[in-house]
Amino acid sequence: MVIEYDYAELKSKLKAEIKAELEAEVEAEQEAEQETRQKQTNKQINYNYLTQKQSQGQTAETDADSDAKVENVSKTKTDVDADVKAKIKNEVEAEAESSAEAKAENPEKKTKYY
Repeated sequence: MVIEYDYAELKSKLKAEIKAELEAEVEAEQEAEQETRQKQTNKQINYNYLTQKQSQGQTAETDADSDAKVENVSKTKTDVDADVKAKIKNEVEAEAESSAEAKAENPEKKTKYY
């Protein structure tokens, strides 16, 4: 029993199979590499997004603090202004009362102006 082989045909089939396997491996490596790059890109985008949000949050917090300080200063200034006005009004009223009392006690005495 003699078995005859067509070595050229067998050789071309083996080359085609090896070539197909190598191409599949290269394609799988490229896909894995691309997936890794995409993950790294997504991580960078997420990092940039979070950094931007954090920066905006700190800016907003700083702005809110500044606004609160300005509002407190405004309230304080308004309170001080109101206190000063009330004191002046009280002094004017007290002076008017003392002047009226002085006139009532001594109608002949002239009021001195300074």
